[in-house]
Amino acid sequence: MPPWIRTLAVVAVLAVAAYAITPRSETISEKASRDGIVNVAKNAPDMAAAMRRARATLPEFLALADAPRAGMSGFSVKVAVREGDRTEYFWIFPFARQEGKFSGTLNNQPRIVHNVQLGQSIGFAEGAIVDWLYRDGDTMKGSFTTCAILKHEPRREADAMMKQYGLDCDL
Repeated sequence: MPPWIRTLAVVAVLAVAAYAITPRSETISEKASRDGIVNVAKNAPDMAAAMRRARATLPEFLALADAPRAGMSGFSVKVAVREGDRTEYFWIFPFARQEGKFSGTLNNQPRIVHNVQLGQSIGFAEGAIVDWLYRDGDTMKGSFTTCAILKHEPRREADAMMKQYGLDCDL
């Protein structure tokens, strides 16, 4: 797996809980270096909008994933895994689609739920996909939930992350 996917997957892990955004004692880069998570309020407007945008553009993404053009790579999707009343979101890379069903490899260390593990292959429905990403040369496309998280980071930190990954966010 390309190193940028692993690092971005760690950065963009999103644990949705029923509490507000926790106070920051670490930058997002520091959380990434220790495979940390970002806690977001269950009904955070920016995150909900990011997930709606990803879902609205999912058909185009899946068409590209089925027939990528030269220079495109790293096609990944983000799905929710639930355990009781807890939910944690994971990047799935690589993923496959066959006869309307999806499967792929869990790409983050679970922190909130314990019914899955890093590297495990899981199955999921298209409706479970809340975000997607891929690389087109040096540019990262999608990753709307990462952009939503970066909106709440100090601008200098957000700009550094976007530059590092070639991610274009409307902050």
